Amino acid sequence: MSARNATRSSRLLTAEKIAKTLLPDDELSRLEEQAATATGLKKAWKKSLVTRQYSRRATVERLTRINTDGFDRQVADLDARGFDGPGGGRMSTVMPPVEYRGTSVQVAGIYPWIVGAKAPLLGTPLGRHLTTGAAVGFDPLYAWTMKAITAPSCFICALNGFGKSTLLRRIALGDIARGTLVLVPGDVKPDLRVLAEQVGGQVSEVGYGTGAINPLGRGPIGDAIEQLPAGSLEREKAEFALHARQLNMLCALLEIVRRGPLKDFEETLLASAIRLLYAPGSQFDNAHAARIEDLLTLIAAGPDELRDDAVADTDEEYRGQIKPLLRSLRALVKGRFGETFNRHSTVRIDIAKPMVDLDMSSVPPGDELMRAAVLLAGWNEAFAAVEAAHILADNQVPGAKSIAAHIILDEVWQVIATGSSAVARLDAVQRLQRSMGVALTLVTHSLADFEKVGALGMIERSRARIVGPVPEAELDRLAHFMTFSQAERAMVTGWANDSTSSVEEKKALRQARRTSSGDDGTGAVESKRTAAGVGHFLLKLGEGATPGTPFKVWVPQAERDSGIHDTDARLRAADEDRDTEFAA
Repeated sequence: MSARNATRSSRLLTAEKIAKTLLPDDELSRLEEQAATATGLKKAWKKSLVTRQYSRRATVERLTRINTDGFDRQVADLDARGFDGPGGGRMSTVMPPVEYRGTSVQVAGIYPWIVGAKAPLLGTPLGRHLTTGAAVGFDPLYAWTMKAITAPSCFICALNGFGKSTLLRRIALGDIARGTLVLVPGDVKPDLRVLAEQVGGQVSEVGYGTGAINPLGRGPIGDAIEQLPAGSLEREKAEFALHARQLNMLCALLEIVRRGPLKDFEETLLASAIRLLYAPGSQFDNAHAARIEDLLTLIAAGPDELRDDAVADTDEEYRGQIKPLLRSLRALVKGRFGETFNRHSTVRIDIAKPMVDLDMSSVPPGDELMRAAVLLAGWNEAFAAVEAAHILADNQVPGAKSIAAHIILDEVWQVIATGSSAVARLDAVQRLQRSMGVALTLVTHSLADFEKVGALGMIERSRARIVGPVPEAELDRLAHFMTFSQAERAMVTGWANDSTSSVEEKKALRQARRTSSGDDGTGAVESKRTAAGVGHFLLKLGEGATPGTPFKVWVPQAERDSGIHDTDARLRAADEDRDTEFAA
């Protein structure tokens, strides 16, 4: 008899021997009943007999199973060292595991203390974890819904050209797919206009020679007020909110053109003047809104209430008090500011659309004051549209429903840079809480302007932070309210410094671009990449020293083909023409 057959026979004999000691099912049932009703030591003894019976039955079943598999063929013997025979996995000698000696800190990453790197799936799929390759998903509203963050607010910071816009479009697409309204009230490049057009959204232009936003217009909140019962408390509250929003927007524009804050009595005087413009019996209403030049005429006329606000006893004293305010108002009536802010609004946000984009690219990058003004006006318009929708829904107006919106505030630094007073104005423009179902994402490429005017609190209140390639100095600013490990610091700064600078690599990129573009010049987005850190980001949620999640943004082929991520078409065309000239 062979050793294999001897082993199998031994197992079968063992199984038969144990089987003889097994109780029939009826006797085992009676033994279980006795164990259940007994007490004290007798109960423990009976229970041990029951346990022993089940253990013996399991042993018999195991020994029978490993010797037979239901087929009429030879079965390899199995023992503690594996299957013996051809095709088996037996080890004649079992080697001991590798031993390490060290402190608990040094060997914390070695078995049995191994832990996997976290890869949250909190909304829109953004890309893959840089270490594990696991999918990473995030958007602020869904993350807040899942209780991963305490408020639906997010802050994105990265250097120019490293993929912030692509990341924003990925988040926006996920929101649109779930039915969340995406508002981009200040698209100055524009980066998201093509996306809005392709998803059937609304695109409105604001700026030189295009659209206008009247800061004194009653807008969507005024239309909502008309649908509320006359004399009701809800209507009075809505009127007060509208008046405060008009006043705040006008004061913000005046402080931008003045390059400084308003005086206390000037703000009081403006509040009274706006209320007088829309007093009962006035010529101005929702359909025919007052303009800044109407406000200028009223203040110059000097009604008694405005004289009292200026604490002026004579006409000459009143004129002397309001001269600086009149100069600032005339700056909003004349020239480039008047073309945009002293006309009836051409922008009316349609919340029924999946996405709304206010294209402000007609304002040149060099005109910083004008850009800050149109950005702030666009943001105010977006928040007013959401607030109006909630006013109607809260008062159960027929056809009204609550909406969830994600407002993306890009280029925040351009408003902050105008002065410290803009920080308070921006906070007042937002004026929305979590209960209103609004997610907010702030985007910038540096915190230097925030730090200069003491506005780091705006970033500190963001419960989620996404940091892309930035220099070491930027991480020092972020360290005021975030904790980075040494590995995270090296990783983030490495993304910014690791560029393809060699001549050979540049030639290879050009060749890849020409190969992928074909004759029509529409190459893949990835081929234009010139830095290794493009699309790399670190997601950090909550507070404390919790490790972040490094990931690389992944763009599906369908999105590449759609052209929504192609923001450098002109530069790429010029580069290809230059390569063609050199080749010739």
